[in-house]
Amino acid sequence: METKSNKITGYALLILGILMIFCGVYSSYGIFTAKNDVPKVFSNDDSGIVEFEITDDKNENVDLSEIDKSRLTDPTYLKSLETQQKGATGDLIQEQISSQLKEIIPVGFILKLLNLSSWSLFMFILIFAGSKISTLGIKLLKD
Repeated sequence: METKSNKITGYALLILGILMIFCGVYSSYGIFTAKNDVPKVFSNDDSGIVEFEITDDKNENVDLSEIDKSRLTDPTYLKSLETQQKGATGDLIQEQISSQLKEIIPVGFILKLLNLSSWSLFMFILIFAGSKISTLGIKLLKD
């Protein structure tokens, strides 16, 4: 009697595992052939994005008319002017790189890539679980 219940359980687990694998592969096929949309795990919610700018009081832009010509021989004053100039140049370079990256790699592409990656990871876990369940069913059928 126990072998009959093992066989029934074994067949049930085998069928369940095969169904899990088949459903995962079928839904992935629909997504990767663009028949279905990718589940949106990551979304572009503008309210959650906080943009801020780090400012440093020492790096204020200096107007050339405000330079004290009598202090041009003072090394600390010259150092502060140099620091201010480097800060302004660094900000300009950072803004240019940021705008170029936004043109090359749009935000939508990164979100789509993340959604596809998370879907692929989920399908890997589902197929792995289906294979383990099927393996348990096969072991029960052999006993």
